[in-house]
Amino acid sequence: MGWLFVIRTSLKDMKKVTFHLKGAVEKDKITYLIFTSVILLAASIMFSGIFAGAATPSEDGKEIFKQKCQACHTIGGGRGIGPDLKEVTAIRDSAWLISFITAPDKLIAQGDPIAKELVQQYGLPMPNLGVSENDAKAILAYLDAQSTARAIAPPQSATEAPSVSTTALPASAATGRDLYTGAIALTNGGPACISCHNIRGVGIIGGGTVGKDLTDAYANLDEEAIHAILRATPFPMMKEIFSAKPLTTEEIANLSAFLEETSNAPSPSSQTPWTFIGIGVAGAIVIIGIFQLLWRGRLSGVRRSLVKGGSR
Repeated sequence: MGWLFVIRTSLKDMKKVTFHLKGAVEKDKITYLIFTSVILLAASIMFSGIFAGAATPSEDGKEIFKQKCQACHTIGGGRGIGPDLKEVTAIRDSAWLISFITAPDKLIAQGDPIAKELVQQYGLPMPNLGVSENDAKAILAYLDAQSTARAIAPPQSATEAPSVSTTALPASAATGRDLYTGAIALTNGGPACISCHNIRGVGIIGGGTVGKDLTDAYANLDEEAIHAILRATPFPMMKEIFSAKPLTTEEIANLSAFLEETSNAPSPSSQTPWTFIGIGVAGAIVIIGIFQLLWRGRLSGVRRSLVKGGSR
């Protein structure tokens, strides 16, 4: 009978152990399910935040457009320094647009007919701004989105039209001329325009040739485009010089007035090659005269001794 008691006791203990194990397993399942649910919930929140915060190509293109393109181009705002880019993705081939955005200088040098036509129409080539192919695609996505949005937007009535300030800053062409020649220093310490640019009839020997001749700049562009160039300085050399030393609004207005006056002025007959020849001859005469004055008594003692020696 003793062994039967032992067996019964063992069976009871086994049932207790089994019950406890079963309970532990059930608890682990619940814990596992809760833990898994929390992990999945956290992951879904994290990834939804990432995807919600991830910029679309159009949004990336908006920032690149502001940095690289907005100084010269509008989207539905009319012509600026360069063409209005509204619906340009529908007008031009995508591959050509990417090539022109990334390497305009290369297309122009190759004699691309569209690129040459744009240079002739706007009077200056588009500079190479170092835009990558991916950035160019993002810009095109932004232009496409903006063109579509403007196309489906309801037209504004006269009462809804945005107000534009028509109050112009008082501008002085005479002050603009002094700013151009350097007679008046630029407020932020930038160099005078004449150091890089020439305007026919301004300066005794003209201006520099590093930059574009500005004689007909106002006639080829217009006041708005001139202001945009002077404000944004989009060209590489200008950007390097004036990004830290920008022109003031008043200086821009005065320089623009001077360029307008220059564009309307009759062509002077000065600054011909004979001007430089005359300046060179006059300079040589002055230098020779200075040397004659400095050395007029230097050899007189030698001449006297030679004359006396020869008369013996």
